[in-house]
Amino acid sequence: MAEPTTRDETGSPAQVVKDETVDRVHDLSAATGEHAGAVKEEAKTKALNVVHDVRSELESQGDVQAKRAASTLRDVSSQLHEMARSGQTGAVTDVTRQIAEKSGQFASRLEQGGVQGVGEDLRRFARRQPGLFLAAAGVAGFAFMRVLRNASQDQPAAPPQSSSGPGFTPSAPTAANLGAPSGVTPPVGTLQ
Repeated sequence: MAEPTTRDETGSPAQVVKDETVDRVHDLSAATGEHAGAVKEEAKTKALNVVHDVRSELESQGDVQAKRAASTLRDVSSQLHEMARSGQTGAVTDVTRQIAEKSGQFASRLEQGGVQGVGEDLRRFARRQPGLFLAAAGVAGFAFMRVLRNASQDQPAAPPQSSSGPGFTPSAPTAANLGAPSGVTPPVGTLQ
């Protein structure tokens, strides 16, 4: 018996199919690479757009909150000025007047520059006097944490919840809740 032989001539049907398949694979590979590059660029563009939108929204909300804070500071400033005017002359009145002026200046800066302006002022101050800036940041952080701690202690504690349902309060075992008939006294040395 003779074994079948395969011919690899350029015109054979197997070679033609092979060449067409190789060409299609190369075309598909190139198209996939181009498509992947386009998808990557589109994803990058969309991600940058989302970051820009979020940043714009945060700046907008920050400016609204800054205007509210400025309005509140103006009220505090006017109340402090009124206290300083009606008080007796002395160190406390002078300090009150200075605090009123500084809070009024800060309110003006907040209204004019918004959150970004105040942030830029803080960056400039930190560059000029880094030690003082770090000390002030530490004191502000300490004060903030104390306020948070005190605020959490002032809130009433929630009653304990159990898996036995709302309003369940665990109690010490007694003869009644241990399954003993009412009127039966448990033996000495047991919990009541």
